[in-house]
Amino acid sequence: MDLQNSVKGADKSHYFRQSFRLKRYIVAIVITIFAIGVPFIHIGEGQVFLISFEHRQIHLLGKIYSAQEMYLMPFLVIFLFIFIFFITSMLGRVWCGWGCPQTIFRTIHRDLIETKILGLHAKISNKQRPTPKTPSNRLKKIVGLFLFAPVPIMSMAVLLFYFVPPHEFFSHLAHPADNALLIGIWAVLSAVVFFDIVVVKERFCIYLCPYARVQSVLFDDDTLNPIYDSTRGGAIYDENNVKIPSLPQKRNKTNECVSCNHCVLVCPTHIDIRKGMQLECINCLECVDACTVTMDKLNKPSLIQWSSTNATNTHSKVKLWRSKTIAYVGVLLMVVGALIVGSFKKASMLLDITHGGQLYAIHSDFVDNGYVFLFQNTSNRAHAYTFNVDDPNISIVRPKNTLSIEPQGKLKVVVILRMPLKIAKEAYEKHDVTHAKKEILPIVVKAYSVDNPQISVQRESIFIVPSALKLTKTKAH
Repeated sequence: MDLQNSVKGADKSHYFRQSFRLKRYIVAIVITIFAIGVPFIHIGEGQVFLISFEHRQIHLLGKIYSAQEMYLMPFLVIFLFIFIFFITSMLGRVWCGWGCPQTIFRTIHRDLIETKILGLHAKISNKQRPTPKTPSNRLKKIVGLFLFAPVPIMSMAVLLFYFVPPHEFFSHLAHPADNALLIGIWAVLSAVVFFDIVVVKERFCIYLCPYARVQSVLFDDDTLNPIYDSTRGGAIYDENNVKIPSLPQKRNKTNECVSCNHCVLVCPTHIDIRKGMQLECINCLECVDACTVTMDKLNKPSLIQWSSTNATNTHSKVKLWRSKTIAYVGVLLMVVGALIVGSFKKASMLLDITHGGQLYAIHSDFVDNGYVFLFQNTSNRAHAYTFNVDDPNISIVRPKNTLSIEPQGKLKVVVILRMPLKIAKEAYEKHDVTHAKKEILPIVVKAYSVDNPQISVQRESIFIVPSALKLTKTKAH
């Protein structure tokens, strides 16, 4: 008996080492470590990735972009969607089965906690057997909830790290009364995920997940999916998708499917893959592993393979690279190129100019215009700024001193520009009215860093002069 158990244990260990399940576990661990680690990685001035609503910044590969530099966001969104289309058309719904947090959390709750630790289920390979509602099982269910509770709490903290830097997040936790909104968001997200995993379960994948609704549009006959080879195993369902009452081998002894139903019992979304590709399939490939174990005992290859419809029907290799997937790659390369070019154009300072509410002020010998300049230092070093105007007849009344701005800081400054009255009259009379009104003189303001003149920016604005009649009246007074 001990020898038989040891042989069975060795067989299970062998199949597990070769299984897609183990590969999924490894991928899930890698994704988890990556997701936790990214918010703690800094490159140059900023984080690898961060969207900070509090500071109105986006960190991307160490560069910091302010709210005024959101021109890269459309490219990031386009890249995300095109990448999803590309992966789905090539590998099917592989994200759902291998990387989606919903699947990973369900594996932790159902397979690790309830099955391996608490023994509520006989084995991972049978997900369809209902758990007897005994008092001890009810107690185990409650214990399982407590064991799982830290998972959504910690995972939602990690999610918030992508919006609030970790050091700020923990600092805010030390003062809960002053950061009720952040803690409330954390609590609500954790509660929603907890409810989803322990109550909604795989029903989310089947009925609620938007990705499942669009996947069929992206599939074709060369998309990788778990495929049942009906030519070998025999048909299980008729043309109307109604299950055939008689077993395959009873209809024809050459049919290889032994009707063990292991592929059905192991499916987390409770489908029969032998019916064909279905919306509920998440490409976890548990059915492939189950059939591999059964058919290996008969010295035959699995009837369910991770393959494509064309490859299965023609007994050829899967054609991953085809016109559709190559086109997706081309678009992705263009978007990446646009992102790279856009990142090179990142400005180290920003300047917004608003003309004051009063158009102008006339004095005895000069005309003044008021402005509001908003300087923004987008670098991670403090800088002192100044500016000049391209028109030599315009002087700067205020400010007189340089403007010091802290890293990622902003400074709003009231600016007064002055033009001699005589020059203003000449400018009004000589101005080319075909391009603009006589009262409006275009000017160019160049702002730059005193300590690093390479940091500069130019902005167009206007200087308004009074009409000839007003100038004459002022002079008469």
